[in-house]
Amino acid sequence: MFKCECGGLLLPIAMEEFPSNIKGDEQLHYERVCDVACQDCGKVYYSQPYDSDKKQLRVVKETKQLNLKND
Repeated sequence: MFKCECGGLLLPIAMEEFPSNIKGDEQLHYERVCDVACQDCGKVYYSQPYDSDKKQLRVVKETKQLNLKND
């Protein structure tokens, strides 16, 4: 289990589904990602390893929502 920088536990809140073209044993080797949230402070970490054996959080850069309105 991963811990947040505040010390709280990170729990999955969303998980990538297997692509439709990945079947059977191929699923064992496909590394899905998930979004996790700290149960104490609420901070969300996006696109973190779910099926991977990596034991560290992935650094994800902050993004800004695009304004796609045509005025």
